[in-house]
This record gives sequence, structure tokens and C-alpha cells, in this order.
Amino acid sequence: MCRYAGKTYKSHFVCFRCRKSFKQTHSSDILERIRKDKNFHKISRVNIRNVSPIFVKKEQDQLEKVISEIENREIKCPECSSLMADLGLDFKAPKKSAAKEWKIVESLYRIGKVFHSCGCEGPGYIPQNLKDYEEYLIDRLEMYKNYQSVYQNSFEEDFSDKMERVIYWSQKIIRLQDEILRYGFDFR
Repeated sequence: MCRYAGKTYKSHFVCFRCRKSFKQTHSSDILERIRKDKNFHKISRVNIRNVSPIFVKKEQDQLEKVISEIENREIKCPECSSLMADLGLDFKAPKKSAAKEWKIVESLYRIGKVFHSCGCEGPGYIPQNLKDYEEYLIDRLEMYKNYQSVYQNSFEEDFSDKMERVIYWSQKIIRLQDEILRYGFDFR
């Protein structure tokens, strides 16, 4: 059974500038709490309004607005007020003093690696030093190129969304190549 299925867990949000991690309640849990008993919604930490009537009366437009506000809320760092990145339930932050590890985590985030899962398999491989990170990026680049090649060489009959898949993998390859160049690694 999935680890996160039976209980509510908070997601890890990270400030790369301060090198800190904070847990935040998931938007679906906030909505469930409002539906059950709280009946209030806090906007920007200032205004509090009673939202129970929109759940009772089923005023869909107002309900959608509240849901949108909650789902699209910006989580800001309590220290520097910069936007925080949602790295998921399985993320484990390095020590604040481990600057190289934080740079690797930030780079992983830039290429799209986050730690959202059901908890069964854990976060997966996380490189701990630059040499391992270089190998990780090169391996990923080759894997992404193989995926792209599969779709480029396929027929429209096989995949009706062939072009979207090719574009998707092309964008992932470009992001990886940018990170490889940023670190000065050789990928040719």
C-alpha cells in the first residue's frame, strides 16, 4: 500500500537562496479542511472570509474562485520572501552548510526533477557530488535522446500526438544541455 494514501502529509517547499526547507499543507487538504469544519479561507495572511455558504449553496463560480486562490497560492520564504519551490513529499533537504549539494538540488529542480511520488519507491537517485552529477546528467541526456528518437522514428498511426511527444523530449533535452553547459561538463 502506498505510504501517503492513509494519512495527510505536507509537501516540502524549498528556498534556494536561504538554503532552507519548509513543509506546507497541500491545497487539496486545505480545501478538505474548509469543507469539513473550518468554514474560513485566509487570503494573503490578512483577510479572512466565511466560505461555508459557497460549499452549501453550490455556487460554482465562487467555489471555483476559492479553489483557484488556494491551488495557485504562492508560497514565499519566511526569511527572504522569495518564491519557494515545491519539491514534493519525498524530498530530504541537505544541511544548510552543504552548499554544493544545494546547488545540485537547485539544478535538479531546473531540469524538472522533483520528489513527488506515492511513497512506494522513495525519491530515487540523488547525486551527492559534482562528478556523480555529471554522470547523472549525461545518462539522462542519452536516455532523453533515445526517447525522442523513438517518437521521431514512429508513425502517426502509432502515436496520434507524435509531434507533441517529440517537442516534449526536445525541450527536456535542451534544459539538460543548458545545465550541462552551466556546470562546464562535456556532453559531446
